[in-house]
Amino acid sequence: IRPHLPFVAPKKYWDLYDRSKIPFSPSMKLPHDVSTASFHNSGEFNSYLSGDEHPTLAAPVSEAYARKITHAYYASVSYTDAQIGKLLQALNDYGLEESTIVILWGDHGWHLGDHRVWGKHTLSERALKSPLIIRAPGMKIRGKTSDAIVSSVDIYPTLMDLCKVPMPYETDGATFIRLMENPGSKSFVQPAYSFYNNGITMRTDRYRITHYFRKEQLVTELYDHKNDPNENFNIAADDERRVRQLLRKWKKGDTGLYGDDKVRGR
Repeated sequence: IRPHLPFVAPKKYWDLYDRSKIPFSPSMKLPHDVSTASFHNSGEFNSYLSGDEHPTLAAPVSEAYARKITHAYYASVSYTDAQIGKLLQALNDYGLEESTIVILWGDHGWHLGDHRVWGKHTLSERALKSPLIIRAPGMKIRGKTSDAIVSSVDIYPTLMDLCKVPMPYETDGATFIRLMENPGSKSFVQPAYSFYNNGITMRTDRYRITHYFRKEQLVTELYDHKNDPNENFNIAADDERRVRQLLRKWKKGDTGLYGDDKVRGR
């Protein structure tokens, strides 16, 4: 269950970190030019009544408590890392390392006070960017990372490809085995779509564009990850041409889940 709330881990994992050196979020305030409806008051976090402070969008936690909670999160992640290490060691001990594909996959990210949120449940990069690490037999390149955009739906076809099994169904996912062979490859180019809070977001290699089906304004957000990787500035109103261009691709992810809206061009 770790590193899910509540953040509990053995003391030795807490002792790995000096709390005074733990950095604060680079996004302590709400993004410029957005509606508070895009965020929330950390309800899941605040449901743990023994917490020292209970943050909201209007009343963020103190710096000392922000460091304490971030410290707890780090300890929980390190505790999880140790368990993964035990699993990998067991595979090695039983001679299964070269016949086993291992995928470490998280279902979401987590706000550590980013935009005054503690938790998930937003369409922001912090909540949507999840861990994805793969180790497979015969991999020539190990320990490398890729900046390519992949989605959870790409895991299934990638597994089938690694096992050399034909795909029995057509899916929206695509194998990214070529990224495992060449992490710097630019040949895997596709956006990632996410859905939550009456909104649909699309992440490309440079931009995140989000459109909400709601009454609260503003309903469209555009972030340039080249110049603003922490999504502090919604530039939708400043770059309408880019918004129109990206919305054409965004519509592919619009399945009609949230009802009619003029953004669909109907």
